[in-house]
Amino acid sequence: MQAAYLVALGYNFIGSQADINIWNPFPNVELPDDFTTAQIWNKGSHGPDFFESVEAGWMVNPKLYHDKATRLFVYWTMDSYISTGCFDLMCPGFVQTSSRIALGAAFDPVSSTQGQQYHFNFEMFLDTNTQNWWLKVNHTELIGYWPASILGTLHYSAIIVEWGGQVYSPNVKKTPHTGTGMGSGDFASGLEGQACYMKNIRIRDFSLQLKYPPFVSTMAQEPYCYSALNYREGIVGEPTFFFGGPGRVSPYCP
Repeated sequence: MQAAYLVALGYNFIGSQADINIWNPFPNVELPDDFTTAQIWNKGSHGPDFFESVEAGWMVNPKLYHDKATRLFVYWTMDSYISTGCFDLMCPGFVQTSSRIALGAAFDPVSSTQGQQYHFNFEMFLDTNTQNWWLKVNHTELIGYWPASILGTLHYSAIIVEWGGQVYSPNVKKTPHTGTGMGSGDFASGLEGQACYMKNIRIRDFSLQLKYPPFVSTMAQEPYCYSALNYREGIVGEPTFFFGGPGRVSPYCP
């Protein structure tokens, strides 16, 4: 698994959101077991390198959906992806409540290079009464929730929120690297119209206000394959987070 993301660390995150730019990456998914995402992670910690997570965004996953369309997804794990969790409704866990928007629904239209850009708002938040985590999209539509029964420290809050993309493939960190693209398939330096972005990035703490996180940093695990850039135009306003890349197509990606 390779990721390029923006991360906020804290002790009392009870929600997060972003407007996620919608793309069908080029190059698309290369290998049968590969998948690529643009998403938000809300994580609780059980110690170094051991976490639980509730996640949502868009994904291209031919093995799961039997095509290469860009589709809405959710995910959860209680043990760092070792033995618990699944996508969508593939196992007991996430409870869908919406009858209007289905998990796995395809996005159409999608953004084009130097053309029309489309985005979709994803928000996840903790109901402090029930200790369920909810997913809301486009500010109004409640899709469903991750019940308290599958959560541990996330009952109380998340300590890490991440915004970005990931590529899963058996051919990462090896030569030849997968050619599966992340985001638009272009590097973050391409900026708007070329690279995938996230805008209106927010966390929610116990003040119950959505706010830009006070401290953030970027991470790209294989920067010659997939990159991350938190970019501000001028000296005022909020930065826009850009991420992605083409994988092996880059001459410096192994």
